[in-house]
Amino acid sequence: MTTAERHEAICDQFLDHAEDELRSGDLLQAAEKAWGAFAHCINSIAKRRGWKVGTHQRLKANANRLIDRDLEQAAYRRLLLGAVESLHVNFYQELMTEDEVRRGIDNARELVDALRDLANR
Repeated sequence: MTTAERHEAICDQFLDHAEDELRSGDLLQAAEKAWGAFAHCINSIAKRRGWKVGTHQRLKANANRLIDRDLEQAAYRRLLLGAVESLHVNFYQELMTEDEVRRGIDNARELVDALRDLANR
């Protein structure tokens, strides 16, 4: 399994784990797993394309690079990216309610699906 394939597998695992953690009531872990799914998704795509990886700033830049491929949906997808990033902030600040984490996980799943679609175009 290549590094890119490993990131892709972890992305899927983390989305499932986010749901599990939410059901168990661990909002911090649920939020961080959803953020992690996004991070692994974008790193998988970036590695396949030879893009630089390794920092939070690079994650966002690589995501925006893909998002810019569909300008009609770009503004909406940037909102999703911000919502998913707030999940990562929540891990350290514990600011989100259960409903907010639920929506965040849904946003992460939608963003991952969109990024995968954009990468395959």
